[in-house]
Amino acid sequence: MTFPLAAALILAGCSGPGDDTAGETPAAEQAQSSAAASSSAQSESEDGEQPSEKSAAASTDVEDLPKYLKPYPDSTVLSSSRAKAENGADSGKLEQVSLVMSAEAEPKDIFEYYTKALKKAGFESYGDEVKTKSAQVVNFRNKDDEGLLVVTIANDPSEKKTSIVTVGGNIVP
Repeated sequence: MTFPLAAALILAGCSGPGDDTAGETPAAEQAQSSAAASSSAQSESEDGEQPSEKSAAASTDVEDLPKYLKPYPDSTVLSSSRAKAENGADSGKLEQVSLVMSAEAEPKDIFEYYTKALKKAGFESYGDEVKTKSAQVVNFRNKDDEGLLVVTIANDPSEKKTSIVTVGGNIVP
């Protein structure tokens, strides 16, 4: 259950396309970030500390997400969130979005679905697809503004036939 939370925490820190390293996300670095976020989230819950009131509350309600961020067909939504960006230059002009799902589908079909949906919304893929033994990542940026979304498909460690799909990043409202 901490994996979707860790994925959501990682996506909340995504940077815009002006970041020269946005397309270069080494798998080892992602795994470390994921482990650190998971460890941090676990220690917070063990200590009984609650997240700050400013942080977006994750839910399974996708009504607040843009129309182009629909859940993959026949998937189970694990969490979704939308909040104003509160980091430096992005503060106030971008929103952070995250959608985490569990799906029984081939990664190529999931990427095709989101590539088509995001293309209609003005996004294009950029950079190289990153593949590891257990995950694949594709970056998308909006052609007209500073929007940046990342689609990640990872193997579900508890169910071999299932993938954990995360779509998230920064959008211009």
